[in-house]
Amino acid sequence: MDKTIKRRLRAVAIFVIFLALAWAGYAALMQKEKGPDYGSMFKDSNKIFSDYKSLNKAQLRVRSLNIRNALQDMTGVISGYSLEKPLLTSRESSHGSYIFKIEESKLPEILKKFGDLGTIEGHKEIVDSALVIKSLITEEGILASKKQELAEMDAVGQVYGNIADRKEYLIGQIRDQENLVNVLRQANTTLLYVQMVPTMGGSSVSTVRKFIYNFFGALVVLFVAVILAYYGTKLIMYLLALMGVKGFNASNMGGSYQYGGYGNYSNRYSSRYGYGGSKRKVKRIYKDKRGSSHESGEEPKPEETNK
Repeated sequence: MDKTIKRRLRAVAIFVIFLALAWAGYAALMQKEKGPDYGSMFKDSNKIFSDYKSLNKAQLRVRSLNIRNALQDMTGVISGYSLEKPLLTSRESSHGSYIFKIEESKLPEILKKFGDLGTIEGHKEIVDSALVIKSLITEEGILASKKQELAEMDAVGQVYGNIADRKEYLIGQIRDQENLVNVLRQANTTLLYVQMVPTMGGSSVSTVRKFIYNFFGALVVLFVAVILAYYGTKLIMYLLALMGVKGFNASNMGGSYQYGGYGNYSNRYSSRYGYGGSKRKVKRIYKDKRGSSHESGEEPKPEETNK
């Protein structure tokens, strides 16, 4: 391979590697500045927690340096403090989300448990103001009256028209009222929402890993782009030559091309007139002019011609 071609290939390779490093560094820097997108990460669990009716709610985020062990320890925490089957248990490789009910008096104790697993941040306790003003005794009385009305309709037998519509509406109201009464009866419980995430140490490891992935990914993409650009240019030049565009010769597209036939013309001109290292040759031709010479008394002169 020609030394000039080697130098060009080396320059292109260095340029591609530099671009890949620059892209990987930029992507890692942007990720570090923005940080994890917790809104997207916990989108489903946030909706479940906000939609569920509970008089007392608590939400917190726990950062752990060893997220794997912290996620494993959450199994023991839930089995020891959850009053019923957890509303949500979601565990991923780098984070987890849990929603379960605990006794309100156990909240300080469980917070200490989480403090042993990592650092607690974003601790928030919520009381539903719409439920605070409601009385359990009053709501139970409303529920009892609605059930009594439904029982009277059932005693009549099959109903039609407006009475049938009233019965369906009453059944829906009874269901909502039962949920409200159940929430008020659990006033001494707290719906706990826990988000488990890694600390900055874990994030740094993830950043380095993604930097490596971005570098090799960009390297492959740029390498393919260079190859496509090279052969794409060759193909375009070849098509232009086939279409007869002046300046392109399809017979020598593998190497250099000659513009407007100038190269062939210059070669013919050089070979004809002696340029390019050859010397001009002169041949002397003597013609026989004895008759005229004798008459005039002059000697014949040689005639010069170019060869």
